[in-house]
Amino acid sequence: MTVRKITKNRTEDGKKRNNMKGPRINIKSPARAIIIANGFIGDPARTYKRMAGYFGFSRDDIVISADGGASNALKMGLVPDVVIGDMDSIKFKVKEKIRKKSAKTRYISTSPKKDQSDTQLAVDYALGLGIKKLMITGAVGDRIDHTLANIILLSSPGLEDIDARILTDNSDMFVIRKPVTINGHPGKIITLLSLSPYTYFSGTRGLKYELREEKLIFSPVRGLSNEFTEKKVHLGVREGVLLVIREI
Repeated sequence: MTVRKITKNRTEDGKKRNNMKGPRINIKSPARAIIIANGFIGDPARTYKRMAGYFGFSRDDIVISADGGASNALKMGLVPDVVIGDMDSIKFKVKEKIRKKSAKTRYISTSPKKDQSDTQLAVDYALGLGIKKLMITGAVGDRIDHTLANIILLSSPGLEDIDARILTDNSDMFVIRKPVTINGHPGKIITLLSLSPYTYFSGTRGLKYELREEKLIFSPVRGLSNEFTEKKVHLGVREGVLLVIREI
């Protein structure tokens, strides 16, 4: 199977997104997907509980492993519906464990000479299924290049209308382009980083260091280590692409 890169409305060959569907698989909630990459997950069981309790994901959602991320999936108590990538990091014993748990797991092998990371392939595959809510975990680790690539992936045009976020052991990350109100806990850290040259604010509410009719620029970084002062924070983004890193 050839996996094409997906932009906001069309694949790279010009077709509309809804014309590109992944293979039919037995899933109960096709609107949501969990993508598990091959990075660091300190406490897999706790990560799953947080994913389920805080964000509402469950084992009924489609689980897509990016290559060696299949091992992380099993540690979280999840069985991948799909494993996608060049298969250079998934171990034979992991495949055997998956086989014993499910005969329905689909493996999509790609060439090592590819333009996308395995995580990008997993995201593109999920979008091809019409996913509207996406949780990515195992996206950070020792490889800083892969970590940065996965974080920047959140700003892809194809994810602009998708609720997509990365979950780590102590935070979640997501991108916003318009005014939003988000939940948090007073005293917890929130970092705001502009991924565009400028991000303009009409204002904020509920932060220790408020922004009022001003802008954040890509560099130097001003939005590092702000703090919740209320349970809800309003971020009045007027223009730009803002990465939010929220301690949870």
